[in-house]
Amino acid sequence: MGLSIALVGCGAMGSALLKGWLTLPDTKERFANFWVIVPHREKVEPFLKDPRIGWISSPEQLSQTPDVILFAVKPYHLAEILPQYKTFETLFISVASGKPLSFYETYLSPSSVFVRAMPNTPLSVHQGTIAFLSKVSLDPQNKQMVENCFRGMGFFFWVNSDDDLDKVTALTGSGPAYVFYMIESFAQAAEALGFSKEISLQMAISTFEGASIYVQQSGQSPKSLRAQVTSPQGTTAEAIKVLERGDLYHLMEEAVKAAYKRAKELAHEG
Repeated sequence: MGLSIALVGCGAMGSALLKGWLTLPDTKERFANFWVIVPHREKVEPFLKDPRIGWISSPEQLSQTPDVILFAVKPYHLAEILPQYKTFETLFISVASGKPLSFYETYLSPSSVFVRAMPNTPLSVHQGTIAFLSKVSLDPQNKQMVENCFRGMGFFFWVNSDDDLDKVTALTGSGPAYVFYMIESFAQAAEALGFSKEISLQMAISTFEGASIYVQQSGQSPKSLRAQVTSPQGTTAEAIKVLERGDLYHLMEEAVKAAYKRAKELAHEG
């Protein structure tokens, strides 16, 4: 029998999860029921008519205890929301950033199994990156249940500490925004050379997509592939010189460290 999942919250990440689940090729076999628990529905209109989802406003309206209750809410809302679920004994997953495992232990039943996860929004198109963390080694059944929630949604792996998950948050959790920013800047550069907004954006998307697939399938490092394209005294070499003057490596490192620092700060807020 398939899993039953209650999704608490349906903002950007909750919606991405829902889209990913509903479009998996084996979704009907893997998932028996979905409930989405949100106080208001205005922001999730596209999903209101899907017959596979029960929309409710509080956990008291659940007709049964779900196999999984997944929190996809902002970290500062958790202290208000979690006490509503203390009577449930089930597998809990939270995709909220910053809050350590110990934070959840103060609000949920001691007999519940709890896992932190850090996905990113491309899982909505089954191209996500997801990290998992539990306080103790999960028994095989619970570990399989966690992985079944995300299998087919992208690349997933387990980490060993809250600190590791904060690092993942800064890297792959926030990472799509870094890539979107680079695509945005590439498209703007194309417009500056006289191309239309539409063509500029498509060139940017196609270039990033093609390069990503190429590096994945080539078996070579990005550095090696870059060297192959960068002929001495050529056009690419001139562009790379500009990026090196801007110290792109250092800039990216500093950006990730700033996100990591912010993830650590979230543990003490709210």
